[in-house]
Amino acid sequence: MIHWTPLPEELIFSQQDDSLPAIHETIVDGVSLLVQQDGDAFRVVRLLSTDPAHFLDPRFQPGNVIMSSK
Repeated sequence: MIHWTPLPEELIFSQQDDSLPAIHETIVDGVSLLVQQDGDAFRVVRLLSTDPAHFLDPRFQPGNVIMSSK
């Protein structure tokens, strides 16, 4: 979809829903992941790695919970 306007992008797309938990990029065991804070742990949202072997590892499946190391 194309949106033609003289308005700056910041005025059009500046609204963010703060009710949703923030998604962060992190590296776990050398694998890039997008994770979402879930209490004291992180829930995998997306695997960013390009290594096919990482997609076969059940630890990095979306929805899996990774405990934070505090």
